Amino acid sequence: MLPTQPTLCEGRDADAQIAGENRETSEVATYRRLRDPVHDLIEFEDTAFGRAAWSLIETPAFQRLRRVKQLGFSDFVYPGATHSRFAHSVGVFHTARRLGLVLELKKAAEFEPERAETAYFAALLHDLGHGPFSHAFEGALGEIDRHEKWTEEIIRSQDVSAILEGYRAGLTEDVARIFKSETLPDIYSSIVSSQFDADRLDYMRRDRLMAGTEGSRIDITWLLSNLEVCTLEVGGDDPSSFASVDTFVLGPKAGWTGEAYVVGLFHLYPTIYLHKATRGAEKLFGRMLRRVRDLVKGGTPEATGLPNNHPLIAYLNERTLGTYLGLDDATIWGAISLLAQAGDPSVKEDAIRLRDRRLLKAIDVRFELSDGRLYPGDEVAQRQLAFQRSLSDRIKADPSLVNRILIDRYERDPYKRKGYESPRAIERIHVLSKGHPVDLATMSPVVAALKPLQIFRVYVAPEDHGARELVTSLVQEASK
Repeated sequence: MLPTQPTLCEGRDADAQIAGENRETSEVATYRRLRDPVHDLIEFEDTAFGRAAWSLIETPAFQRLRRVKQLGFSDFVYPGATHSRFAHSVGVFHTARRLGLVLELKKAAEFEPERAETAYFAALLHDLGHGPFSHAFEGALGEIDRHEKWTEEIIRSQDVSAILEGYRAGLTEDVARIFKSETLPDIYSSIVSSQFDADRLDYMRRDRLMAGTEGSRIDITWLLSNLEVCTLEVGGDDPSSFASVDTFVLGPKAGWTGEAYVVGLFHLYPTIYLHKATRGAEKLFGRMLRRVRDLVKGGTPEATGLPNNHPLIAYLNERTLGTYLGLDDATIWGAISLLAQAGDPSVKEDAIRLRDRRLLKAIDVRFELSDGRLYPGDEVAQRQLAFQRSLSDRIKADPSLVNRILIDRYERDPYKRKGYESPRAIERIHVLSKGHPVDLATMSPVVAALKPLQIFRVYVAPEDHGARELVTSLVQEASK
């Protein structure tokens, strides 16, 4: 595999981008607008594009996102983190258009408005398929409930597709294609999905603001005002397969800010997304949901405490787009009092724990095995493996432990370099250095040194002293 070859790229006047942003909202009458805590006014101009985007927002499928929280159970830890997927999706749309404006200003006559608009619509619709409590829901029920799958189905549904096709024939499939993993990326699709995309640029700012954390702040103004468009020569398996691909790069003055962006995103995970109480609530929710599913599939839905016509029962009986769209956070929370009266003791207990915030207790196995180090060495991996084997053996000997000891393992790479070979090299973050785009990890020893973030925790009920003592003893054995 030949390496990515950077092509000379001259910087341009970044002030033109700010002027262009003002131009965008001053020359066209406003059709609709929203007040947003992150972006202030988000305006939809009185054009065919602006009216189509607003029509998509008014569809029942998009309005449903008002009832799906962006951060699931994070408000158990951060009471202000109750913002919705609706607000985030509109913010991503706004941010995508700002990125597209940079592209338009830099590419000028080479700019392709239709492809840019496809990316904007994709940005607006990218989260349509999220279920109740987002990732916790799909994690509980498995691959069939992946939100990406449902997003594609919703985009092709009559309500949404009619608006897209009414704007431009073939737009539905053009938008859906952006979400397919086999679609090769280009500068337009990278607006929606890359390591520096509209999605991240919105949720990084929105999530830290609503959670109230002071860390992970990014300088969005400086990043966008120093954004350039350059051409990379990306290579394949032989020299004849080289191709020129346009990509966004940061100007030389934004190198430190780009570094802060990567580190800030990395720190959001242990601070917010992987907080032990939040993950514990997700594990509890998953256990309850799986038990409800098993009761429904086993022919005893009445044991759940829910009526047969409840949206969750309807979905578990028949997984169709119609039943899926009947689910949201409000559906679950509205049913929690009924679930807390379930005939099945497991469903009843978990519903009461969630309702009253009586969560399971976390034992941070990785932390205990590493003597509290944030970035433990390879020896800890061996200890973790020993612990995992011992715990697995105990669970095989006593299957009741499956639901008494809930395991939480997760790994997040802060900056992906593997798997981003040609042509996905454009999805990396590049910074101009002496007129050439250079991978940020090559320029920044901080980014290059970042290791994958890993967690390994187990959760047990506070009153289950037997399970807790078992885990503690296995940790001590693995530490030797």
